[in-house]
Amino acid sequence: MQPKQPKGHVNYRKRALEHYHDRLHCWYCGFGFSQILEVAHLDGRRENNAVANLAILCPTCHKMLDLGLISKRIVIAMRDRSRIGQWSKRMKDTGKKAAATRKCNVAALQRKRHLAAVKAAETK
Repeated sequence: MQPKQPKGHVNYRKRALEHYHDRLHCWYCGFGFSQILEVAHLDGRRENNAVANLAILCPTCHKMLDLGLISKRIVIAMRDRSRIGQWSKRMKDTGKKAAATRKCNVAALQRKRHLAAVKAAETK
């Protein structure tokens, strides 16, 4: 049984995790163990529990934000950036190269095993 919360209490952690359910990782470093993540108030005021003022961070990055070592502007930019990677630009024809390499490796492995089997048969 959980203790009763005082009247007017807002569970800002629950609110932030529900709202940003698709981004349950530290917005600065990428740490993704949701039980450890903390919710920081960007303006530093615990009374301001608006979702736009909350940031999901790991304990280390939360402390660095509180100390001013991480800019609030950067945390907001990391929150608002696109989550869809443009892998086609980076990978180009990697799929074709990987398939060719796998084909060569399989053929080489089969030859190696065949030669080992022939050698084993000859030494009997």
